[in-house]
Amino acid sequence: MARMRIRDIADQAGVSPATVSRYLNNKPGQMTEATRARIAEVIERTGYRPRSAARSLRLDNSHLIGVILADSENPFSSAVLDELATGAAARGYSVMASFSGNDPDREREAVERLVDMGAEALVVNTCGGADEEVERVAASLPVVLLDRDTASESLDLVSSNNDELMGGLLDEVSRAGCTWCGLLTEDRDTSSVRRARAASFARGVEARGMAGDVGALPDDAACAAERLAAFVPQGVERVGIIAVNGLVFLRLVAALEEDGAGMRGRLCIATFDEYPWNRAIYGGVTTAAQDTAAMARAVLDRAIERISAHRTGAGHAVPLRLEISGSIHHRPSTDSVR
Repeated sequence: MARMRIRDIADQAGVSPATVSRYLNNKPGQMTEATRARIAEVIERTGYRPRSAARSLRLDNSHLIGVILADSENPFSSAVLDELATGAAARGYSVMASFSGNDPDREREAVERLVDMGAEALVVNTCGGADEEVERVAASLPVVLLDRDTASESLDLVSSNNDELMGGLLDEVSRAGCTWCGLLTEDRDTSSVRRARAASFARGVEARGMAGDVGALPDDAACAAERLAAFVPQGVERVGIIAVNGLVFLRLVAALEEDGAGMRGRLCIATFDEYPWNRAIYGGVTTAAQDTAAMARAVLDRAIERISAHRTGAGHAVPLRLEISGSIHHRPSTDSVR
């Protein structure tokens, strides 16, 4: 028989995993007697035994911060995790990281696992789709969102100033003489960041008197090349193309290599996310770079602030909604027609 987990107890008792954790750690707060009785009944019936190490960590103030990141292959994840770990160590905290792989079920499991391990706060770069679980835990444990928001927009969030960065990229392609600009994004509309950037794009092209559209590129290079050819308008001398993130930018490069030789000379290309290859491809690609170090510091500051308040039983603070400015790196991809 598989070992019972806190989530299994919570499901059978009809409560959240965080509520079960509070019960096990003898911190019931406002928990009703009926809720405590249901949890106790399930524990007795199933023979559940909590991990003693995790319980002792929680009771002694573990100084552990759980971090959940959406994508292990995204350089943003590794950069921000390094900053979080370094900053946390300097302040007497440890970081335990988990990656959801952009899978809501894995994100839910990571939330439960980190709570069970005694994390005093969670930093969540949510993939979307697990909002209910993240928000339930946030009712009893400090949670700070990193870069991506939940649908309710009710939790602490530290993100880039996407409106500012999108405006900077639109200024770049406009100065290059582009009268039409397209934003390339992903097929799935699961990321609050991509949605925010698309909304900023729509406002930006209108404010600048440009024409424009939003399109999506699939993974397959041949399909992406066909989609791109249909997306870019004919009869426009200079066309601006902005990739919503580094992944989409690489799809754009692959599509142009597949079947875009004749089109490339008309394009002024810009992208979000600063990666080493941005300095080399097409002689250098104009990029909107997030300040990952500043984002990590702000997230860590808020998490530790919330931990201190949580230990003293202070009430819930007004959610922090902080946007960190980034920078635009101008490069030859938006200089002129190539």
